[in-house]
Amino acid sequence: MILVAGATGNVGGELLRQLLAEEVPLRALTRNPGRAALPADVDVVEGDFATPESLAKAFSGVDALFLMMSGNEAAVVEEAARAGVRRIVLLSSMAVETRPDSMIGRVHREAERAVEAAGLEWTFLRPGQFASNTRAWASQIAEGDVVRTPFAAVGLPAIHPGDIAAVARTALTQEGHAEAVYPLSGPRSITPVEQVEAIGAAIGRKLRHEEITPEQAGKEMAAYMPAEIVTATLDFLGSATATETQVLPTVEAVTGKPARTFARWARDNADGFR
Repeated sequence: MILVAGATGNVGGELLRQLLAEEVPLRALTRNPGRAALPADVDVVEGDFATPESLAKAFSGVDALFLMMSGNEAAVVEEAARAGVRRIVLLSSMAVETRPDSMIGRVHREAERAVEAAGLEWTFLRPGQFASNTRAWASQIAEGDVVRTPFAAVGLPAIHPGDIAAVARTALTQEGHAEAVYPLSGPRSITPVEQVEAIGAAIGRKLRHEEITPEQAGKEMAAYMPAEIVTATLDFLGSATATETQVLPTVEAVTGKPARTFARWARDNADGFR
């Protein structure tokens, strides 16, 4: 039995669909089952990482856990171990390696340490930029044909969340991934200009990109994002390290299938931009 936390999110939702397709026994954890809108044949259990004592039912009979950072990992993992969970796959961040002193790097490394300390079998996934981050552009596309972002010429190998999920699925269901740390990327670097073009092609519209300053972008992001995360995100986008721009072979090495392109992600998620 596999428990998927964050089953309504970009990676958790993809993982849930992949496990369902393979008919793997699974359970989905959510704070609000009534609003989760998950498939009818999924065992949906209510629970909140903020209150680990609420997770006893969710963890009952579970062998493996897909875990996303919550800020309360030590207590959650302790509860999981007590219930008999033996394997954890943690969705971490490449920032642990590339930006260990940043807020994003620090909190994800703290989550990793909590999992390591539990004495269970673990695997860490460290993706870089998600292709799904471009969902933030949907409101701009709904209003017109122009997408405005900073750093128009900076290319990063954005990864399809389905590929992160595929690596997670492999580590959850197969042996040989204990104590593995997997840095993950997409198959090639792509700039915001190229991403906008790919989304336009997917929805049948001619979109164009317009560059704005980091200061302008920061003001807009501050409306829905804490200041420290705004700073960390802009720093990442504007000064990507060699590792963060590197195309990595990990997805294919682990799953046996090549990583999917951003254009594929745009086609898979075109309805979200129409």
